[in-house]
Amino acid sequence: MDSDKVLAKAEFNIEGMTCAIGCAKTIEKKLAKMDGVKSAKVDFEKKLAQVEYDESIVNTSSLENTVTKASNSYSVNDMKTVDFFTNEAIKK
Repeated sequence: MDSDKVLAKAEFNIEGMTCAIGCAKTIEKKLAKMDGVKSAKVDFEKKLAQVEYDESIVNTSSLENTVTKASNSYSVNDMKTVDFFTNEAIKK
């Protein structure tokens, strides 16, 4: 992946997770393994996923498909692209 490329950021809620390790970590790993994804973080407590990715390879639909394919009990809500992740904006 080109290191100079500006990466897009997406934040979305994941409903249907029942545990931090089995659900959140599994989804996080599946998102992180996607071609074009630089980083993925899933917070079980907040039901929040944050993904940094290359828009020329990945889009929000493919991110959502990865989550819903992991288990049919998962659903994605409030998908949005952001300039800064929620916690990044708080740190500044």
